[in-house]
Amino acid sequence: YKDRSRKDIQTWRLALMAIDHIETPRYNRYFDLVDDLRTDGTFIKNVILRKTATLSVGFQIRNKKTGEINEEATELLNQKWFYRYLNLQLDAIIYGVRLVEFLAFDGKKIKMSVLPSRNMVPSQKRIYPDLSKDKIFIQYDDPKHKPWIIELNDDEPLGLINNIIPNLIWKRNVAQSWAEFCEKFGMPMISATTNNNNTDHINNVEKQLLALAEASVGVFPEGTTVKFDEANRTDAYMVYSKFIEQNSNEISGVLVGASTLGSNDANRSNTEVHERSLDYKISQSDRRDIGFDVNDDLLSLLRIQGYTEFSEDDVYEWVESKEEIDLTKFWEIVKGIMEEFEVDEEWVSKTFNVPITGRKQTSVINQNVVPVALMQAIQNLIKNESIQNPEQKDNAPSDKKWSAPDYK
Repeated sequence: YKDRSRKDIQTWRLALMAIDHIETPRYNRYFDLVDDLRTDGTFIKNVILRKTATLSVGFQIRNKKTGEINEEATELLNQKWFYRYLNLQLDAIIYGVRLVEFLAFDGKKIKMSVLPSRNMVPSQKRIYPDLSKDKIFIQYDDPKHKPWIIELNDDEPLGLINNIIPNLIWKRNVAQSWAEFCEKFGMPMISATTNNNNTDHINNVEKQLLALAEASVGVFPEGTTVKFDEANRTDAYMVYSKFIEQNSNEISGVLVGASTLGSNDANRSNTEVHERSLDYKISQSDRRDIGFDVNDDLLSLLRIQGYTEFSEDDVYEWVESKEEIDLTKFWEIVKGIMEEFEVDEEWVSKTFNVPITGRKQTSVINQNVVPVALMQAIQNLIKNESIQNPEQKDNAPSDKKWSAPDYK
């Protein structure tokens, strides 16, 4: 069974002590705690942001020797099962180690399941079907399980969430205390005094007080005085709200690098800076780790299962060019290159998704080409005109300098 009781810091420390046990380490307490705390709203929001930023990029299988794209192998991975596998990779980074068991291989349809992490002992590479029986376990790193089992994030089995478990516990407990405070002091306390000590009279006053708390209208016996006592704790909001806000910021900072993403109080400039940090640093780090696992483990497993689409030289890689640079700016760069160098038409067509059928034929339009004979006749005419009108020649500009006349 899983412990669903209220958690505190001692619960987390006991779970870590069970993991560090020398002879019989156990992870069930820790992963039960993680499953209970993962329902926090701020935590869920930032997990979605991180997963979306990481998986919103395309991928391909490329032959590292020839540089050509393996379209058939890429199509095999571009299926629902593989996106679920990528999601499990991110779950392992955030929540802790995951053990994936492949159940069936039917062409492009591959079935898999996730074994319960609470039954695993990653430090010993064991899984216990019954945690109460220490002698019965499965050694899942045995070579015979290699065609069927992949362990994700075995280097950090506790996951990223271990760094913020105290914040998740404090935030939940303080929110619960705030709810209790609201029940006690959210509405004014109502009291009544009467000079009649008759039991029926007192019971009637109590009944009317309970009804008054709901309807704000009551009929009291004669001689009864009703008093409303307002709560004078004006600092409660700042105490509870600021504490919850502080822990929410800590949770967001660990998962997405900032607390402004998705916040109504953030300005645009700060949000854009933090968004670039998520897109170009955190998510790229996640994609790099996922790429290593896919190339080292998944492609090897698929080749063992008889998928000949994958060769030993094929590598999995992310296609990030469109994410790193805007398409319009990229086209301006390509245009500048085309002015000086020849660019492959097929590459241009594929990159910008434009069908190119051939080069456009250039034609001379509205240009008056003067024949050579006509040009010679015009030059002779201009020459004859200058002979027949010598005054025009005298009026022509001369290089001779002008000198003043001598009047002496």
